[in-house]
Amino acid sequence: MAMAGGGPPGAGGGGSERSIPISAQIAQTGDLEVTLRASTNLRARQEVEVVPRQGGVVAQIMVEEGGRVSEGEVLAQLDDSEYQLQLEQSEARLISAQDAADRARTLWEMELISEEEVQRLAADARVARAEAGLAELRVQNSRIVSPITGTVTHRYIERGQQVNTTNPAFGVADLDQLEARVAVPEREASRIQVGQSARLYLEEGGSAVAEGRVDRIRPVVDAQSGTVQVTVVVGARSGEVGLQPGQFVNVDLVTEVLPDRITLPRTAVLVDGAAPRIFLVRDGRAEEVEVELGYSRGDRVEIRSGLNSGDTVVVVGQDNLRPDVAVRMMQLDGQAVPEGAR
Repeated sequence: MAMAGGGPPGAGGGGSERSIPISAQIAQTGDLEVTLRASTNLRARQEVEVVPRQGGVVAQIMVEEGGRVSEGEVLAQLDDSEYQLQLEQSEARLISAQDAADRARTLWEMELISEEEVQRLAADARVARAEAGLAELRVQNSRIVSPITGTVTHRYIERGQQVNTTNPAFGVADLDQLEARVAVPEREASRIQVGQSARLYLEEGGSAVAEGRVDRIRPVVDAQSGTVQVTVVVGARSGEVGLQPGQFVNVDLVTEVLPDRITLPRTAVLVDGAAPRIFLVRDGRAEEVEVELGYSRGDRVEIRSGLNSGDTVVVVGQDNLRPDVAVRMMQLDGQAVPEGAR
């Protein structure tokens, strides 16, 4: 039976030397996304406060909060009994005025009345038509309708309540399309372009729950904060987790994609010395090398120099290592190493 530290190459030294258990991974190149992080609360991309077009008493409420509505759908009905009577009255006047104008035109053709009288009666008919149109508009405006397709988020009125044209009666929002308005420092704003992708996170260090895109960039700098507002649009159900307006999210704006870059977990890099360093595994022993760090994203950091693709890097257990100490590989690239190959 092999002693601790014994075994094939890569397993550590021989004899009674004690080997240190570690986990490692093979360094590989890949695309590195350079991101800019910001935080905000989600909001509906399209959201309106529905204000009555005319005052009146609420006779009936057709929808409740949480209900889906279509554009033009009636949300509530005001008492329109007076407006209905006015409409009937104006329609009757219109019929009478139109008949008078038609008779006058016939009499004028028979040269029985003057042209001025025909014009006066025709004008009366036009006035009656306009009055009928206004009366019909009052009847239509007694219905509070949704201007968009969406979900009722607020109901501010009650049946029997007197409403006016100043205070909203309902809130309606399209909850399928959300947006995140984030503030980007002025010095970083030049890195942002419309159409760039963005990833949304609900928890620090967690996985992305949705992906969006930059929809617009405000062309002015806020004088007080020194930031530029960038709006990211995202589908509420574009990921595995459903999103809602009001949720706090972290937004990573992908400003650049760098090809052929090596990244490592942050924990693999020791930064308690004069320069960042990592441990490699060579012939079963630890080799300490200094590295130059580049961009970081999430829990990973770019290694710009000091590491080559294909090198075996210690990612767990490096705190217990020193140069040239024997190591015992327990895991490689997340997979357990068989006992005989350690």
